[in-house]
Amino acid sequence: MIPTTDRSSSLARAVAVAAALMLGLAASGRAASPTPSPGVGARAGDAIDRALGAVSDELADAIVKTKIRVAMLEHLKSDGLRVQVDVRAGVVNLSGEVQRRADQKLAEQVAASVDGVKEVHSKVTVAAGAGPTPPPVAGFVGKVERSFDDALLEARIKGRLLEEIGKAAFKIEVSAVDGVVSLSGIVPDEAREKLAVKVAQGTGGVKELHDLLKVAP
Repeated sequence: MIPTTDRSSSLARAVAVAAALMLGLAASGRAASPTPSPGVGARAGDAIDRALGAVSDELADAIVKTKIRVAMLEHLKSDGLRVQVDVRAGVVNLSGEVQRRADQKLAEQVAASVDGVKEVHSKVTVAAGAGPTPPPVAGFVGKVERSFDDALLEARIKGRLLEEIGKAAFKIEVSAVDGVVSLSGIVPDEAREKLAVKVAQGTGGVKELHDLLKVAP
């Protein structure tokens, strides 16, 4: 028979050992527990940041594209109307058919000279039978020149709108005919409507301006 004193000592030691084991397990459990995953708020914040980044990139590409269009029209004249421009993350793709052989290479060089352009890929070709001699019909030549002037004016206004009012300019249509310009589309508030009109009026070459813009309800 084990004396009472010995039984008490054995029980105390068992309790002490059990407690030590439990503390060890608890400590190891805390060490092994995974790092808490980001909460809903953090994930939402990341999504908003990505969305804002995408909008910012889209606006930057639109500004670069407009600058290229203006430069094409200034340097290639009527051939600039025949070059299509696409910009994605600063990478430019050109396509279309030009009339002058010199403008085939010039289009690529003009695009590469614009600030913000990282790379240029050109698929611009020369139209079959194209030569340096302009069409003989004076009326046709005049029409081409007027179209060129109007396209250049539209591009200049659009570029300034993008720089001044940002992404709201995506929803503004600019039309120019013989220097008579109309603005149409929807803007978010009256302040940006007034700014759009002011920007267009302040662009050289505008003879007359018609404000057809609507403010979003």
